[in-house]
Amino acid sequence: MDERLPQYLHRPVQILWFGSDEFILVMSTIFVAVIVGGVIGWTLIGALLLFIPWKRTKPRGFIPHLAWRWGLLRFRHYPGPTQTRFFE
Repeated sequence: MDERLPQYLHRPVQILWFGSDEFILVMSTIFVAVIVGGVIGWTLIGALLLFIPWKRTKPRGFIPHLAWRWGLLRFRHYPGPTQTRFFE
């Protein structure tokens, strides 16, 4: 069985001109906007068009860490986002 490896391992996976996390965000936003429709759908698309350039100014892995900070995601063996002290 052949497996494909990217040419440069330090670069993120790219789908079209989006990174993998941006692509998931774009597809899910467009999906919800089509279902909701109307002004709310266009507002979601507008928010997406403002969010992606802002996100590109942040370092890699910003979205998972943002989800961790909001309590939507847990990292194994890491303290929660509300802990102020951590002793190893």
